[in-house]
Amino acid sequence: MVANLFDANFYRIANPDLAAAGITTDPQLRDHFLQFGANEGRRFSPFINLAYYRTSNPDLATAGLTTNRQAFEHLEQFGLAEGRRFSVVFNPAFYRSRNPDLPAAGLTSNEQLYEHYRNFGVNEGRVASEFFDPRFYLNFNADLRAAGFNFRQAVDHFLNFGIREPRPTSGAVSPVQDPGFSTTTALGLGTLVTEASLVNFVGPTNTDDYYNFTLDKPSNVNLFLNSFNAPAQMRLFLDSNTNFRIDPGELLNSVSSFTPLNRTLGAGNYYVDVVTGSSNSTVYQLDLNATASPTTNPTDPGNTANAALNLGTLSGTRIVQDFVGTTDRNDFYRFVLGNISNLNLSLTSLSEPVVANIFADRNNNGAIEGGEYVANVYAGSGSINAITQNLAPGTYFVDVIQGEQFSNTNYIMSLSV
Repeated sequence: MVANLFDANFYRIANPDLAAAGITTDPQLRDHFLQFGANEGRRFSPFINLAYYRTSNPDLATAGLTTNRQAFEHLEQFGLAEGRRFSVVFNPAFYRSRNPDLPAAGLTSNEQLYEHYRNFGVNEGRVASEFFDPRFYLNFNADLRAAGFNFRQAVDHFLNFGIREPRPTSGAVSPVQDPGFSTTTALGLGTLVTEASLVNFVGPTNTDDYYNFTLDKPSNVNLFLNSFNAPAQMRLFLDSNTNFRIDPGELLNSVSSFTPLNRTLGAGNYYVDVVTGSSNSTVYQLDLNATASPTTNPTDPGNTANAALNLGTLSGTRIVQDFVGTTDRNDFYRFVLGNISNLNLSLTSLSEPVVANIFADRNNNGAIEGGEYVANVYAGSGSINAITQNLAPGTYFVDVIQGEQFSNTNYIMSLSV
């Protein structure tokens, strides 16, 4: 069954320039969205986020579906029926499980459930996701209650503002299905953009619970496992080649319950395995949270000299802040010196080691070749290191890379002349 997920009235209101261009009817609006609006990133629904859909389902990119239009068409034709995540506030399986009156009334398909949510459920304050409970959101945000927000306004506020602030969004909940014993049957949580607290159990007959989440940008990730009856462990894996299984070398951390796991991680596909640490069963609570890593850069610096972020001609001090790690190994910067200068380069604010290599583009071909290496700066975890180098006028590159094989860290680099 092909769903109709395009909200013409929402698109009309959100894009007033279209009416001025004579695009007013529902068919005209849908045609504009398919031809232009989708790939322009125009909003077409208060609940569906195509960027979230693409990052939450990395197999789409593997299959060559990389544009918003392709993602939208896949979601309409297949994704909704398959129960894929396209919104942090709506999960059809969770909505069905938490609202048993809906299947009792004959609303069983994912298409029917979504139609009910957007037409009725959101206004009734029904819970439709592990990540968001409108009643909880209003109860724990007094300023929104004081402003008289209703349930729909609470959802709108969360999607437009609260998700970035961040605010308390939901209490601990049980997954709607038991996480599987392996990555192929892992419980998919979609893109981790806000906090989730999940309660479940592991034991002799259910030794592992696998969860899958994605990060759409470098993020500071906090994981915490609280086991109530017996010891348990939490293991974090990076699916570095996006083959949706765990290969040798992809284990990032393994910690016992009650030990926080705090890591800076790059965009990518990850698995968490909760495993029993004894022969006894235990109920556990798994808390997951991610906040985007700070950056001063308008775009992510490229992975090659040709794609370097251009800092222009250096004068005074230029400070940049970004991330390097397993899924983003290089940050290239390009700058120009107009005169003979003493360049001071320093690295700070590191959770894991980083190296900055300096190269001179001596033949001005925009590439790094043999003999163009100048110097490097190494800074370890929690340290600061700097180098001062006398340089001739010309074009230079700085390549910031991992200091160790599995380093994942934010960094601040200062360039002064």
